[in-house]
Amino acid sequence: MLDTARRSRNFASITDASERRLVGRALRNWENLRSKTPLPDRDLCLDSFEESYSDSVIVIAMGKEEKEDRVIHCGREFRDALARDPTGLPVKQIMPSMLERGLVFWRVAAEMKKPIADVGGFTNASGNEILYRSVFLPVTVNGGNVTHLIGAFSYKTVH
Repeated sequence: MLDTARRSRNFASITDASERRLVGRALRNWENLRSKTPLPDRDLCLDSFEESYSDSVIVIAMGKEEKEDRVIHCGREFRDALARDPTGLPVKQIMPSMLERGLVFWRVAAEMKKPIADVGGFTNASGNEILYRSVFLPVTVNGGNVTHLIGAFSYKTVH
């Protein structure tokens, strides 16, 4: 289990409490896989995720330009938070950080080949106010360039 694994030197500052969070566990998982290669393999990374957070995963296929980036897989948590299914849609049309603040965190993660975390809030398609936390993890299918991002996403509805 990831919570009991030895702490990575690069992420030694992450506390044990935050490791229990979805985003922390996904980041730790990515870092453990990356220790063998510059970028983890997409399928290996997806296979290694625990079943307990597979519903919280979003997969983005990276295009040559921002407008070509597409959601190719979306777990139940992200769909529920958005109150719609974004599978097949351009990322810039659905990503909360883009819609609310004009930020393209997913692109930064791909260009830097490093995980990027994002936290914030938005109003979903049903009119509910959502607070979220996410991390975008760059992965590859060809051993070189970033071809996809795996996002781990958690949220709560503000009442």
